Amino acid sequence: MSREYQVKESKEDIDKLMLTYFNFISGKYLEKALKSFAEKEGYGQEIVFAFFQSDLDEYDMAQLPRPLDEKHVLIELGYPAVEIEQMAFLDFQTFYDYLDKNVKKEVGKTPEKTELINLLAEVKRSLCL
Repeated sequence: MSREYQVKESKEDIDKLMLTYFNFISGKYLEKALKSFAEKEGYGQEIVFAFFQSDLDEYDMAQLPRPLDEKHVLIELGYPAVEIEQMAFLDFQTFYDYLDKNVKKEVGKTPEKTELINLLAEVKRSLCL
């Protein structure tokens, strides 16, 4: 985590950030990501990451602009995906809504990936939604 970062809070900015995140994890990584999320564990690829509170140690938590609690996910994008590191704090429902949209888009492109729908349901249960 670098010292220079932008915290995204507007829906438009978060939509762009999440689009970048899913561009990296869609396809072959999406199933692995969903399995991690169902265990309330973060998942990232290269320069995009999703973190749950339990993924971060005391030092990492101290580096954040605000604490990450047990009801939020931290999405972080690093260089070269973005010039300045970007992050967004999403409540579980918002995070799940992005997952739902992107999983359904993936299944629409590849209908044989029906296991993604089952994993999505596991994530929903795990997040108590």
